[in-house]
Amino acid sequence: MKNLHLTLEFGSQRLPTSADGQLYAPTALLALGVPMPADWAEFAALHGLEPGESDFGAGPEPTLSVPEFTRLAFVLDTPEARRWRRRAQELLARAMQGDIKLAAQVAEANPDPEARRWLAARLESSGARRELMSTVARHGGEGRVYGQLGSISNRSVLGTDSATIRRERGVRQTRDGLSSTELLRLAYLDTATARAIQERGARGNAAILCLHESVARQERQNWPIPFQGGPLQTG
Repeated sequence: MKNLHLTLEFGSQRLPTSADGQLYAPTALLALGVPMPADWAEFAALHGLEPGESDFGAGPEPTLSVPEFTRLAFVLDTPEARRWRRRAQELLARAMQGDIKLAAQVAEANPDPEARRWLAARLESSGARRELMSTVARHGGEGRVYGQLGSISNRSVLGTDSATIRRERGVRQTRDGLSSTELLRLAYLDTATARAIQERGARGNAAILCLHESVARQERQNWPIPFQGGPLQTG
């Protein structure tokens, strides 16, 4: 192996990767406390691995996928593998607690600028929606009004309902299937409605829905409708 330019970094670990995201097997196995086996095919078969190869600069060489590396970390009984399992437990705990620093580390590890723009748009959209829901609650909104507000927003920005978006774009959460532009438009619309509710003193479901319809209709004039952005492509 020579001329490795790509690495996957995890804490102090640096694992060489190929251009298609495969790990260089000898280095990856050493990180798990296992020397490169003399019979790679036999080792791969024993652990249910795909015996793939990639060119790391010196011709085809054995690889592990990241999921395979993770699986080995949970089945191998070496001190190194056990350390990886402890790290995994710590990461799971941090993720369940919404550790924003962990989220930042994950985002920064993604080399795609558009993916980071999408994440920023997703956060802005979610924040704007929470602020709108809070404003609605303070102004007497209750019951079905929350879902109805979302339906108005979706039809205004996306030209369809959330169930259709999830089905056509193959996602479970509607926002996971939206583009950065769509997310930012939803955020802008929700922010504009929240501001209008406060400025005009709208109270109750009917008044709030009427105002949201009016704001959506006004903003829609500035957008090509429906916007055909599609989901973020991550590989």
